[in-house]
Amino acid sequence: MSGYGAPSVAMAPFLNERKAIEDLTSLLKHIDDKGELKDLLENESQLNELIADNEEVKRIQVQRETLMASNRSLAEYNLSQQPILEAKKNALFEAHRNKAVIQEMYEEYRKKLDALSSQYSPDTTLALLQTSAAQAEEEAEKIADKFLDGEINVEDFIQSFQSQKTIHSLRKIKSEKLTELLRSRMSSQYSYRL
Repeated sequence: MSGYGAPSVAMAPFLNERKAIEDLTSLLKHIDDKGELKDLLENESQLNELIADNEEVKRIQVQRETLMASNRSLAEYNLSQQPILEAKKNALFEAHRNKAVIQEMYEEYRKKLDALSSQYSPDTTLALLQTSAAQAEEEAEKIADKFLDGEINVEDFIQSFQSQKTIHSLRKIKSEKLTELLRSRMSSQYSYRL
């Protein structure tokens, strides 16, 4: 977490026991009277005071307080990050759920595409498209013949003829485009094999 505005983690204080014992031993050597030494051992509060006055123990106490403050600060920071964590966790959950829905839709469309692909080859589709374009052209010619024979009036002729010619043109353009795509695909497959 450090580096992103988070407090750093403090290391646990290390007690140099050897130094602490040496300091206390040195202090106890200065007590000449055995009675005074006996009183010290029997008076727990005085013994605790003697230990608390030791420099190594004071250093550990300061480090302990620093560590507690650092841990408190880190805990407060972590708690302040809880809403952000929850929001990101929810966003991740939602993204995962959306991914599952999209994956399911993809699989469904893929199955439909595979079914249609196996049903119609590009060559079959091209042949059907060319046939339907020719049929639309024939229909337009039949409408023109009916008009010339006087079987339909001008308004019906224009509407029907335009509609059939539009259908014919669209189908012809699509068949030409599909022919072009098939040729380019064939040439790219051929060049790939070389």
